[in-house]
Amino acid sequence: MTNLTALTTASTALLVKIITNAEYESYEGGASMMQAYMTFTSAERGNLADLKKKGFVETVPEDGSYWVLLKDPARPLYDALKK
Repeated sequence: MTNLTALTTASTALLVKIITNAEYESYEGGASMMQAYMTFTSAERGNLADLKKKGFVETVPEDGSYWVLLKDPARPLYDALKK
């Protein structure tokens, strides 16, 4: 499983929240991704920056919210929580 020990408790909790809201999307040509459309508090944005820095997520801002794209290190946790 993904090494979550590199994350703070708050960053881990935010990652679980993101995964809980994420959906697996499959696109033409075989591309796929796990993504969530979310809004974050100022406190959560610090943890979001931590998740981005450590390679768990990428974000794309849109209308004051973010598309959060889960990266490979988050995949095992996604799979475990979505079963």
